Amino acid sequence: MDIGFKGKNILITGAAKGIGRGIALAAAAEGANIGLHYRESEAAVLQVAKEISDYGVKVALIKGDIARLKDVKQMKDTLDHDLGSVNFIVNNAGWAQVKSFFKYEPEEWKREVDICFYGVLNLVHTFMPEMISKNQGKFINIVGDSARTGDRNLIVSAAARSGAISFLKSLAIDGGRNNVQCNTVSLGLIDQGELGFSEVELEKVLKQYPLKRIGKADDVKGMVLFLLSDSADWITGQVISITGGHSMLG
Repeated sequence: MDIGFKGKNILITGAAKGIGRGIALAAAAEGANIGLHYRESEAAVLQVAKEISDYGVKVALIKGDIARLKDVKQMKDTLDHDLGSVNFIVNNAGWAQVKSFFKYEPEEWKREVDICFYGVLNLVHTFMPEMISKNQGKFINIVGDSARTGDRNLIVSAAARSGAISFLKSLAIDGGRNNVQCNTVSLGLIDQGELGFSEVELEKVLKQYPLKRIGKADDVKGMVLFLLSDSADWITGQVISITGGHSMLG
C-alpha cells in the first residue's frame, strides 16, 4: 500500500542508532528521502546512510546539536541544498541523566533542558515556517513516558519533555490553520542495546509490563510512519503511547 512517502523529504534527528535508525530505514523503504541527523556517532550514521541508499532514495547527513539554534539553522541550509525543503520532521534526539534530583550539581541539569525542550523549539522555529507557507507538514516529537507519569530518576528530562508535550499541543492549534500536524509519541522502556540491567533488575522491570517484555525499536516505527502518512492527516495535538501497557493514561 502506498502511504504517500514517495518523493517526500523527512528529517530524523538522532538517527544513527536505535529508534531513529529504525524509523529512517522504514521511511526510506517507503520511498522517502531521508535527512539523517547525528551529533557524534559518525561511523554508525555512515552505515545507516549506506543502507538507505540501497532503497534508491536520496540521503543527506546532517551533523549538529539541536540545543544550539545556530546548528539547527545550518542543518536546514544543508538539507535545502542536498534534498530540498523538508516535508516532515521526526525529533528522536534526546538526552537524560538517570539519578535523583538531589544528586545534581547546580546547573548540571541545563543540558537536559536544552536538548529535550529548547531543541524542539529550535527545530520548530527553523523548519516550520516553510511548512506553514506551503500549507503542508508534520512534526513528531518522541519522548519517554516519564514526561507524563513522572520518574524520580528521570526528573529533569521528564520535566523538559512534559513542557515539549504542552508546546506541541499549542503548536498543533496554531499550525492546524495551515494543515500542519504536530503529535507526540510517548514511549515505555525501549531496548536500544544500552539497558545495562542485571537479570534480577530486568525481572523486576518486566513485572511492570503487562506484555512481559521490554520494547524494541521496531515497536516504534509503525506508529511513527502511520502518523506521517496520508491516513493520519486528521490527527493532531495528540500524545500516542507505546508502552507495552506500562502506563494506561486516558
